[in-house]
Amino acid sequence: MALVDSYVQVYGQLRDVFNRIAEGQAPEKFTAQYLKDLGFTSPNFRAVIPLLKSLGFLSPEGTPTNRYHEYRNTARSGRVMGEALREAYGDLFTIKANPTTADRKLIEGKFKSVHNASANTAKLMAN
Repeated sequence: MALVDSYVQVYGQLRDVFNRIAEGQAPEKFTAQYLKDLGFTSPNFRAVIPLLKSLGFLSPEGTPTNRYHEYRNTARSGRVMGEALREAYGDLFTIKANPTTADRKLIEGKFKSVHNASANTAKLMAN
């Protein structure tokens, strides 16, 4: 199973990032500059890149993967995201098949124990 340790502080704007991915053409390499070009200029958005790698949207070198390209097909993007989340966070789904916000403390505890994370970091990971 899996439980990635990537997290972002801009979790409330991740939908915007993924909408831009779906709307735009895939770059040769997904970089911090590319994020800025998309309009995400805050340095806090740089953490999106490791998250995209953890979700399998980018290779370790930062090049878009087949999953990235499949996600751009809006007819399949929901399914592609679901597959990516189940792969990256599989351990959470073994605890609770359909986690909800009511399970937040359970999820934060899992991040704390698996990654030896602080309470604050575990909260960000759960978000």
